[in-house]
Amino acid sequence: MDLAGKIELIIKRKQLSSSQFADVLGIPRSSISHILSGRNKPSLDVVQKILTAFPEISAEELLFEDRTLQVATAVKPQAAPTMPLPTLFDSPTPSPSESVKNNLPEPTIVRSNLRRNRDEAKNSAPQQENPSQAQELAPHLTKQIERVIIFYSDGSFSESKPLV
Repeated sequence: MDLAGKIELIIKRKQLSSSQFADVLGIPRSSISHILSGRNKPSLDVVQKILTAFPEISAEELLFEDRTLQVATAVKPQAAPTMPLPTLFDSPTPSPSESVKNNLPEPTIVRSNLRRNRDEAKNSAPQQENPSQAQELAPHLTKQIERVIIFYSDGSFSESKPLV
């Protein structure tokens, strides 16, 4: 059996795809594809990486055509039960470090934030005689929230508008 055939046998016995095999060796996937199709012969670097990645294979078995390659079939480990990963929309469990403000109903949070922002804007706005000059100096203070929309997992939503 030639070297390309032995590489194919290793891939089958280890129950890997050619892409996985290339990843194990740390070589481009196209290199394995070219070797398996017969377009290219394996380089010395590829042979060395195979022998390093699979120490149970001897160099003589791999390189000499008159030697039979003895490759043990890989046993896939039983996958341990995994917990599903949380998604962006899963409700997190509150931690004790969260502020008390986060436990308030939504309208209370929105109202308090709006009041605080208005108070900050009044205190930080430059005192100018001409109102147009104040808008030019601080255009970000003229932005106002129109509405806040919250989407829930059941497909419903709620809309909050600031009190004016």
